[in-house]
Amino acid sequence: MDKHFICLANSYKRGGRCIAGIVVTITPDGQWRKETTNNGSPKWIRPIDRNTEYGEVPEHEARYIPLLSIVKLTNVNPCPHESHSEDVFYQQIFPIGMIQPTAEILSQLTDNVHKEIFYNRDIAISPEEYGLGNYSLMMIHPEAYEFQEDLSKKRAKFRLKFLYHNTLYDFSVTDPIFYELISQNHDLIASLKDFYLVLSIGLVYEGRHHKLVAGIIIPPAILYSKEPYAIIYSNSIRMISSRKFTKSELSTIKKAFIVPTQQGMSVCIKRKNSEEVFYLIESSCYAISWGKANLKKALLNTYQDHMGKEFVRVFLEPCRPNVIQFIKNKIYILLKK
Repeated sequence: MDKHFICLANSYKRGGRCIAGIVVTITPDGQWRKETTNNGSPKWIRPIDRNTEYGEVPEHEARYIPLLSIVKLTNVNPCPHESHSEDVFYQQIFPIGMIQPTAEILSQLTDNVHKEIFYNRDIAISPEEYGLGNYSLMMIHPEAYEFQEDLSKKRAKFRLKFLYHNTLYDFSVTDPIFYELISQNHDLIASLKDFYLVLSIGLVYEGRHHKLVAGIIIPPAILYSKEPYAIIYSNSIRMISSRKFTKSELSTIKKAFIVPTQQGMSVCIKRKNSEEVFYLIESSCYAISWGKANLKKALLNTYQDHMGKEFVRVFLEPCRPNVIQFIKNKIYILLKK
C-alpha cells in the first residue's frame, strides 16, 4: 500500500533524520485532503527505515525532502511501538509536490483536540506513560514564545519556551533548517511574530522520553515566495518558457544569495530598492551550499501545472565543484561552502 503525507518534521535523529507528517488523500483533480483519527485530530505518519539502528531515515534520503512537501511512501507497513503509534516501514520515500503554508491551510493541520502536550505538562514522560500512550506527534499554534541558546553545549543548542493552553513549556529544538537559518541570520528570531510548532516524543534518554520541537513552520510573509499553487506533481507539469535574466533585471539587483528555506534551497534576490524576492532553485547538482549566487548564467524557467497555474524556478548550473560522489550509479556534485 502506498501513502501520501505532508512533511511537517525533518529533524535530527542519531546520525540520520526523523521525518513525519499528516496523512493526506490525493483527489482525482490533484488536490489533497487531510485524514483524521477517530477523535478528530489529524492523522500522523512517521517513516521508519528497517536497516538503520534506531529506525532513522538515512541522511541521503531525507536531506532533500523539505518541510511542507507532499511526500509519497511506497509499500507501507504499520510498525507501531507504544506511543509511537504512527510508525510505518516503507520501501521508497520521495517528494512529489508542495503546499502553500497559508494561515487557512496550517489551521487545518493543527491539533485542536489535545489540551496537554503528550499526557502531562512536564518536559518529558516516563517509560510507563510512553508504553501506555497512543500518539507522539502534533502541530500547535503557540500563544507566546522565547528562544534561548544553551551555551554550555559543545554545539549551539536552542530551547524554546512557549505558552499553550495557559501552560508554559520548555522544549529542545531539533529542526535542522531552523538551525541553518538562524546561524546565517541572527535577526531572524526577533522577526518571528507568528509560527507553528511540530512537536514529538523522542527515544529514551537518561531514563525518560523527552518532548521535542521537531519542526518550526514559518509563515509565508517572512520567508516564502508567494506562488499560487497548492500542489505540483512532477509528472504533470510542462515548461512554458526558459530565459536568462535580462540586463535590465540584473541592473536592479543589488546581490543574490542561495539560502535554505523550508520549501527547499532558494535564491534570495535583494533589489536596489531594498525589496527581497525568493525563487526556489532547480539544479543539475546534488546539493547547493550557502553563498553568493551568480545570476548571469541562471535561467528563469516558467512551468504550468495540470490546473493551468504558472510558477517559476531558477535553474543554476554547479560551479567550483570540489567533490564528486558516485551514488546509485549517478554522479552528484557537491559544492564548496
